[in-house]
Amino acid sequence: MRSLGVLRRRRAVWVGVVLLLLAGIVVACGRAGQGSIAIVTPEADFGTIPNDAPVTRVFDIRNDGTGTLKITGVTTSCSCTTAEVADDSLEPGDVTTLIVTFDPTTHNGATGGFMRQVFIRTDNPDMPEAMFTFRVEVVEAQAALLPGE
Repeated sequence: MRSLGVLRRRRAVWVGVVLLLLAGIVVACGRAGQGSIAIVTPEADFGTIPNDAPVTRVFDIRNDGTGTLKITGVTTSCSCTTAEVADDSLEPGDVTTLIVTFDPTTHNGATGGFMRQVFIRTDNPDMPEAMFTFRVEVVEAQAALLPGE
């Protein structure tokens, strides 16, 4: 027959194990899922544009995570580019738009190929920033033709 002290120690160990398991379950259930940004088209070609007018394009951003995704900021690699998102809080599966404008007039008539980036910051600690890249070819604006010329 086992001593009473050994049985009490075993029971105390089992109670401790069960309490640790329950604590782990409570922590896991209490932790919300994490949002995860997905830029549907992470790279784009804006094509060939004249150097005298801005061009705007719209792209989709999706939350592929299991929790709410907060977009905490949007910046660009150059002052010739502006960007904004339509919604800064996305539930799982939600889609919002990224609106990007490139203004070649800020380069004082320059022509040629340009590549720019848009940086989208989020509250996801595993991926705090996503990047969208675009290319554009800027050409000299053509003089407007008058009817009959």
